[in-house]
Amino acid sequence: MIERLLSILVISALISSCGNTSKKESASKNEASAEAAKVEFATLIANPDQYIGQTISVEGKVVHVCTMSGKKLFIVGENPDVRLYIQAGENMPKFPMELLGSTVVVDGTLTKVGGMGMEEGTAHSGGEMAMQHEGMAADTCETETALAAQTVLADVMMDYKSHIVK
Repeated sequence: MIERLLSILVISALISSCGNTSKKESASKNEASAEAAKVEFATLIANPDQYIGQTISVEGKVVHVCTMSGKKLFIVGENPDVRLYIQAGENMPKFPMELLGSTVVVDGTLTKVGGMGMEEGTAHSGGEMAMQHEGMAADTCETETALAAQTVLADVMMDYKSHIVK
């Protein structure tokens, strides 16, 4: 009788602990999803300062993936003249070149940068921007030049966390 009671208690404990694990996993997934607020590209353009320091999720078309470092990309919304600069940190993998031309949803933290000073060694003058990449020559491209010349989102960048290709 005691063995039977003990068996029932052990089985009940296992069943209840399995249910708790599932709830914890579900809760952590919900927290991660809730962490990045979905922001429309047009809304971001209208008031970028509202999202500084926040983790957001933005959808856009990839118009540039850096060929030198592989750690930056630019996305656009409906207006192809307004680009959002996205920077992957040192511990993040390089962006795959296959992203070019794809529509992606990018999660990251929006930060403000003064005068396009996105990295150490960045120079900005006359609408042109040169970025130093780990001792390599400066990486200048037409997309960076266009970004530096735009009036909206020119002083913000997104610290990349993750992306999904649509």
